[in-house]
Amino acid sequence: MNKMKKLKHLNTFIVITAVIFFSSCENPKLKPPRENVNQDNKEQAGVDGIDREFARELAREFGREFAIEFARQLKGSNNPVNFDFSKDSNNTQSIEGHIVKEGKVHPLLTHCSEDVLEFYQKHPDCFSILSADSLPEDLKWQDGSGEQEFASQNARRGGTWEVYMRDFPRTLRTIGPDANGAFRSYLLDYNVISLVHPHPNSDGYYPGLANSWAVGKDGRTVYFRLDPDAQYSDGKKVKVSDFFFFFYFMRSKHIQAPWYNDFYGKDKFQKVTLYDQETFSITFYKAKPDVVERVAIRAKPEHFYKELDGEFLSKYQWNPEPTTGAYVALAENVDKGKSVTLIRQKDWWADQKRFFRYRFNPEKIRVSVVRDYNKAFEVFLKGGVDMFGLAKTEFWYDKLPDNHKLVQNGYLSKVTFFNQTPPPSYALRINSQKPPLNDLNLRKGFHHAMNFDLVLEKIFRGDFVRMNTVADGYGGRSHPTIKAREFSIEKAVAYFAKGGFSERGGDGILVNSKGQRLSIELLTGYRHFEDVLVVLKEQAKKAGLELKLKVLEPTAAWKAANEKNHQVIFSAFNSFVELFPRFWEPYHSDNAYQEIGDSKFNEDGSLKSNLTTKVSTNNFTQTAVREIDHLINKYRDEEDLGKITEMAHQLSQMIHDHAVWVPAWKKPWLRIGHWNWIKFPEDWGPKETRDYEEFQVFWIDETEKDKILQAMEKGEVLKDNPTIRIYEKYKDN
Repeated sequence: MNKMKKLKHLNTFIVITAVIFFSSCENPKLKPPRENVNQDNKEQAGVDGIDREFARELAREFGREFAIEFARQLKGSNNPVNFDFSKDSNNTQSIEGHIVKEGKVHPLLTHCSEDVLEFYQKHPDCFSILSADSLPEDLKWQDGSGEQEFASQNARRGGTWEVYMRDFPRTLRTIGPDANGAFRSYLLDYNVISLVHPHPNSDGYYPGLANSWAVGKDGRTVYFRLDPDAQYSDGKKVKVSDFFFFFYFMRSKHIQAPWYNDFYGKDKFQKVTLYDQETFSITFYKAKPDVVERVAIRAKPEHFYKELDGEFLSKYQWNPEPTTGAYVALAENVDKGKSVTLIRQKDWWADQKRFFRYRFNPEKIRVSVVRDYNKAFEVFLKGGVDMFGLAKTEFWYDKLPDNHKLVQNGYLSKVTFFNQTPPPSYALRINSQKPPLNDLNLRKGFHHAMNFDLVLEKIFRGDFVRMNTVADGYGGRSHPTIKAREFSIEKAVAYFAKGGFSERGGDGILVNSKGQRLSIELLTGYRHFEDVLVVLKEQAKKAGLELKLKVLEPTAAWKAANEKNHQVIFSAFNSFVELFPRFWEPYHSDNAYQEIGDSKFNEDGSLKSNLTTKVSTNNFTQTAVREIDHLINKYRDEEDLGKITEMAHQLSQMIHDHAVWVPAWKKPWLRIGHWNWIKFPEDWGPKETRDYEEFQVFWIDETEKDKILQAMEKGEVLKDNPTIRIYEKYKDN
């Protein structure tokens, strides 16, 4: 054996010996010497009085340093050595970077079930564990301390907030079939605390489950430090591993929610990394300008779900998960078919936290079923509902005019406040795969047959304005020139003729050469907008189009749309308060069909036959256009805001040209009526909000309530109460 081989073998021997020795050490950390070594323990001490155990610790530590340096030099001399000298934790062999190593589960994951651990191990690119020492040293941590609270110190706790819903929820799950209904907001959207929250009046953020956060140099990794006080309503602490579990949960097929499966897939959220019991990071797939807001997710209580299986839907149908929010829904407070009452937690963890301490003030929220919109208004006028949305013009001007007795006497207030939020997307969504509207000419004709100008004039008295694109309200990211197609009988008839419907029947409805009438079913769950649809129906007939209105209960309409069984649906999605619009969820073909990517297209770009419809997604238009897909893919990958803006314009134009989305209206304000025992902060009306309930800054003045009810019995006037208020602070002129 030559000298080089001998040296190599010797090096390897020394390194292996060092590894074996150090891996057997129980605790590599240096301990301070014992201050007092008594005579009984002299056998454990050296002749110089130094504790022999301490001496052994020194030897281990110096040996460790020697081995690390030795390995480094070997690496530099082209003698590769592969071993890990990561520090041990909790008296277990180091498994840094590993879910399970040598049969030992990482201390942060010892509570996990076998199937969950198996999932993490199968996706090491998505789930990683590092030591806290590996955190970047140059992170600039933020904690929202520079932001102002937006709730009022005058807020009082107590009382029951009476609200209504038009249909009883079919489940108390917040995910899966039938879960995405109106009641979900009380359980999730306006209740559960996220890691970080966008501030409603600034471009900054305020803390939630995370008390601090930082963005890495890569622009796509956000680091979070959990608030050690954060806990669920069942008293269990929020763990960093719950954010591992969140992605396991959202990607599970058992939840039967393909939209969430896709949205939280690894092509968007690339990796979750745990560092210690309070610190973790989420790596977004691209460095987006608003990355903090985009990666902010909610904790998912792993201890509650244990493991997921085929019984998920039935098991949790009426068993809501523990929440981080102020209010809980309990089985005993569910009156099937009538109401659900949520109770405020007495020991809520965020009760005195800045940004939360003056919010979520009612002790109870009772959500009662009132199926008819007009009936709900009557209940409101009798004091059975505390607040009522007055967006519909007839309610604002006619049913509750300024001179209404309840308003004039100071019992009720009418409030308008302006905001600068991307508006809810009220529109007619055409299923482009359902005949006869799978013909582009017929879709364009349909656009021109919709007289929304008359709706805005007759129904909304000019208070609303027409939407123009699928992405209005996003500043520079909204297309500057696209206009909604105008009502034109001439243009509608011309396009219908191109689509084969050129002859009028005896009733004025167009027919094709086969004698088929141009008849389209229009579905909605918005009974309170039925008058709008009646106007559209009457006007469409002038262009030879029959609209057959199908008005269902909200949940039934939503179910039909989710199953893609509609021709046209009138609906709205609440927009996200974010920097630029989303196109993937409503317009990418992966949310129209089960087949993925270009596999669903022929070489010429046409759709293949016998594709499998994907249900429970937000692609209600069944848009499946290869060129739109490709641009959406680039748009999702792009990091530069200028290029994002350019592609947003291109996508808006392409979707406009595809003619699957008939824009309805938008309003730059919110209008409500509320009883004057409901109090708001003086400077009420946030810049960015989707709903007057969203931030839960109001409170119930029980003394005022008694005063008003007594005055109503006696017919007394309460002149000291404000009755009509307009907040124009955020009016966009």
